[in-house]
Amino acid sequence: MRNDWLKNYKGFMKIRIKETTPEKFIRLSKEIGLEIWGIEYESEEIFTAHVNLDDLGAVKKVAKLLSCKVTFTRKKGAPFLWASIWNRKGMVMGILSCFLCIIVLSNMVWKIEIDGATPELEHEVMTTIDELGVKKGSIALFLPPPEQIQTHIMNEREDITWVGVTRQGSSYHFQIVEKEIVEKTPATINGHLVATRKAMVHDFFVEKGKLIVRENELVEKGDILVSGNIGKEGEEKQVSATGTVLGEFWYKADIEVPLLSAVEELTGEVQKKHFIGNDRFQFPIWGIGKPDSEETVKEIFRENWEILGVTLPISYGYSYEYGIEDIEKELLKKEALEIAMEEGKKSLLDNFSNHAQIMDEKVLHQSIEGGKVKVSIHFKIIDDIAVRQPIIQGD
Repeated sequence: MRNDWLKNYKGFMKIRIKETTPEKFIRLSKEIGLEIWGIEYESEEIFTAHVNLDDLGAVKKVAKLLSCKVTFTRKKGAPFLWASIWNRKGMVMGILSCFLCIIVLSNMVWKIEIDGATPELEHEVMTTIDELGVKKGSIALFLPPPEQIQTHIMNEREDITWVGVTRQGSSYHFQIVEKEIVEKTPATINGHLVATRKAMVHDFFVEKGKLIVRENELVEKGDILVSGNIGKEGEEKQVSATGTVLGEFWYKADIEVPLLSAVEELTGEVQKKHFIGNDRFQFPIWGIGKPDSEETVKEIFRENWEILGVTLPISYGYSYEYGIEDIEKELLKKEALEIAMEEGKKSLLDNFSNHAQIMDEKVLHQSIEGGKVKVSIHFKIIDDIAVRQPIIQGD
């Protein structure tokens, strides 16, 4: 094995000998010290063999002494390989240049993201990191590590509580947490919490003030729920009543749902496309057509490329583009009723506070008129019914 490696390192040739016998050629080669191996017969006077590149002069000497014809049929080994590469040095330099460009582009900053900051603070942070050279087009290998960038931002910006810096391939991501500036809230006006509608008290939580109502008590609009007058009689003082009073009440909603509903269905046509690119551009490499359908929907898949653990800024991707068509589907009355209930719940909660919950619903009336299902629904709602009302002299 060592001899084979040495022969490949020095180089060897396969020769074709004609007009002599192998015995004469082998005997004379031994006499002058010519190493020969791998002899194969083609005929009685023609055979092939292998010799070292260093023994080229000895081969010519043997051929002259025996008056035989020697031709070189194959050249192998490192010297011939390097000669072949040198003859194609233009192509080799092109490949190396392309590989070098890929390495440089994969280590270049292409994207900078800042989350959690106001537009003004984002601009100021961009200016701060620009001083460190962190900007689009810079080489990431020559930039400070993320920990050093984080420390620099924290030292420069007093309005930032914390900043996280991560590098993902060719992009930098900054997560900003701003300092919360506590502003003094103006003094609130003393007042009661009164009911905004007729309801049954379901639950309550009083932070300040005197609770007037009890659980399961029926209240009318304008009734005082939490009084702003606290203290013993004759020694009362006024405060701004705060808290939450949840009330239970019924709310009627009228909803219409058409029996004919437009839906999209796949036509069965599909076009697969392959491309190379990124989020900004896509260079197609296969598949340029599209389905005959007027409307289409597309699914895109990407496979990122990495070199030495670094994600390249370009990637290979493929997509499926499906043809779709709009058709009208006639709903059953039961299906239309279910849709009406769901739409009613979605639109209903927009009319109330964030505390609102739908506890129950009852269909009061349903009918089909003009191709539509008309439904009247009673929803049982629990919501905050308390609103502040200033204390008027004499309350």
